[in-house]
Amino acid sequence: MAGTRVRRAFRVGARATVAAAAALWVAVLAPGVAAHVNRTVGPYTILVILVEEPTFQDNHAGFQFWVRKGDVPIAGLERTVHAVAIGHDAHVELTVSPLAASGFYVLDRSTDGIPFDPRGGGAWTLFLTGSIEGTPLEASFPVVFPSYPRVAVADAPPAGATAPAVGGSSTGLAWLIPAGALVALGGFVVLAIVRRRRPGAPEAT
Repeated sequence: MAGTRVRRAFRVGARATVAAAAALWVAVLAPGVAAHVNRTVGPYTILVILVEEPTFQDNHAGFQFWVRKGDVPIAGLERTVHAVAIGHDAHVELTVSPLAASGFYVLDRSTDGIPFDPRGGGAWTLFLTGSIEGTPLEASFPVVFPSYPRVAVADAPPAGATAPAVGGSSTGLAWLIPAGALVALGGFVVLAIVRRRRPGAPEAT
């Protein structure tokens, strides 16, 4: 009877540990998956990714995309493509900048010159319309911005003071280290309890 209870406790503890670990990995991987979207329009391939993470007000956030025909990047789309971002009940018309040296068109400002604000992150959809070298374009790209809060830029430290280092995307994931450690610790605790209670099992050292 005691052995049955011990085995049942072990199975419950193991399932809880696995579930917690799975939830942790989903939280890590989901934003990255939702931040890259591909579309094919005629002979062209379009890739949309996010610009940085909306952590501080002086960071620019937004979208960037490239269009290629095979391995050839298509230039000049700032004259023929119109971009609109919709999310959080907002409709933002974005300026399509000329092709950058990186090979991407950057969309981080509205047509009024205002920096794009993803409003705390979450779901947005980028719509690209117009044409690519005469080929009609009408495509949507649903993405998910990281849900990091946008906070005011810290005041300058007093003269002689050393400002603490502030990370970029790593600050948003700093909680993963202690969270992972807690998950692993929980598994070891369950295993140790079961080994102590199982008849005839050697004591954990």
